[in-house]
Amino acid sequence: MRRIALASAVVLAGGLLMSSSAQAEDQATNLHHRWIAVEDHFAIVLPNGETFTDDEEPPAAEEEEEFAPVGSRLFISEALYATADGATRGEPKGRDHIECTAQVLTNVFVCQIVWVFDNGSQLHGAVSIDFNAQSETEQLQFDIAVTGGTDDFYGATGEVSLLDISTTPEETVTLYEADVVLP
Repeated sequence: MRRIALASAVVLAGGLLMSSSAQAEDQATNLHHRWIAVEDHFAIVLPNGETFTDDEEPPAAEEEEEFAPVGSRLFISEALYATADGATRGEPKGRDHIECTAQVLTNVFVCQIVWVFDNGSQLHGAVSIDFNAQSETEQLQFDIAVTGGTDDFYGATGEVSLLDISTTPEETVTLYEADVVLP
């Protein structure tokens, strides 16, 4: 009799867990967002503390292929705009802030990014970028892992695809396409 009661309890608990997992999956919200970002601030900080901004060229690297020595930091800020078609800038939506650190492998950076929206919500992401794998003739493109967020993006997971859609060397323009899953 005890075995039957124990077996029944295990089956019941398993059923409850399975149904709550299925409910959680059913309650997850998938969102797709697009933003166009225009870079407006850029700075490089070398390990020795030397800082270079948009207006200054950093000294030539010892190796022609190297962007920045290990430990160099890149700081980028962009204005975000809504976009319906992925090409036309709409209303301002907020800003993003990107911070990257040069790694031991030449031209490899680990970056953290925060998209900060005018309504107070934030979306957070992280990525490791190997610029050695990028062809100079192709548009820069990679995926950023969503690591969380606040307010509208609380508990977010998913990924954000980045595509450089710049048309002139004077202005860096990026298309972000976010596929976000909310609990």
